[in-house]
Amino acid sequence: MDSLVRDCEKLSKHQTAAMNKTLGSVEATIRALELARTEPGSLASAQRQCKQTQDAVSEQLKELCTNVAKYGKHVERSFKLDLGVVAESRAFENKQAELGQSIMLHFLRSGDFDLARSFIAEDRSVVAEDAAWERFEAMNALAEQIRTHVLEPALEWALANRAALEALGLGLEFALHRLRFLQLVEGGASVAALAYAREWFPRANTGSERLGEITHLMGVFMYARRLGASPYAALFGERRWADGAREFAAAFCAVQGLAAASPLAVSVAAGARALAVVSKVSGLLRERRVEWSQQDELAVEVPLPDAMRFHSVFACPVSKEQASRDNPPMALPCGHVICKASLDKLARGVRPGAVASGRFKCPYCPGMATVGDAERVHF
Repeated sequence: MDSLVRDCEKLSKHQTAAMNKTLGSVEATIRALELARTEPGSLASAQRQCKQTQDAVSEQLKELCTNVAKYGKHVERSFKLDLGVVAESRAFENKQAELGQSIMLHFLRSGDFDLARSFIAEDRSVVAEDAAWERFEAMNALAEQIRTHVLEPALEWALANRAALEALGLGLEFALHRLRFLQLVEGGASVAALAYAREWFPRANTGSERLGEITHLMGVFMYARRLGASPYAALFGERRWADGAREFAAAFCAVQGLAAASPLAVSVAAGARALAVVSKVSGLLRERRVEWSQQDELAVEVPLPDAMRFHSVFACPVSKEQASRDNPPMALPCGHVICKASLDKLARGVRPGAVASGRFKCPYCPGMATVGDAERVHF
């Protein structure tokens, strides 16, 4: 997908450049024709200009169509996947109930309550607790009010849950106060905005970690009469309300002990990123008549953005393999960490056929250790 986005951006830039050239050629032709109207002797020059413009526009259009066709082929190649190859995994065996529950919770988080009711009616194995239903209804109602520029109910919720938000390190209360402050400034109530900032910003900034941001916001009063042409224009975009609703929903879920983002949505997004790589590797393994035996991990590493990384991952510096439940990281007395499989191999390597309790040297320092000296590391 990243390569498609880059190519699409290149195509867009090329289209813009071609359009500017075309407009320049057309404007030059218009000027030549206007001159020929007042000076008949320049008619031959106007004819040549028309011919040059026609040739230039045709050439630019031809080049643009060629690039669009190439991009179309790139899109076809990128999405021409044999999904049957990657659909053979037995990961969902006996997991229908868990999968159905995840789908139902995703509908509730998204505010699609009618869809959730229809899903529950079709799949009787899915159970929706009344408490969970009420929580998500309240969350979506408050988030919708933020989208419609009504902040008071969300602010009341943030104040009531201030201790929980601070314990989680979430700045929702300050974010909502900032939205209200900007709303007052945008409405022309600069005096009321200043009074609001003096009253609420110190309360929402108990650790002074947002002092720099507050100082920056105070500069908006210098541009109160021309916000659209000021350095603060980006703060007043309509998108801030959708971002505020999204931040509120994430904080609400965190306070309830739930993931900030929908687990199902994150799984689908991560799977979409991995689809092309996994499909290619699965095809290669099938051609070579090799079967990937590990059901709890992929055959290759899939690069994911930081937003999709939720757990620490340890790669053994000896074997270069990622740690797992069956092959956990082990700390040696010297402080270096390797995986258990590498630890066992090092212990057996001291004397062929010896038990896995022989002394061995750390791969990275002169320290000596035994298997019994190593301790499991939990990240």
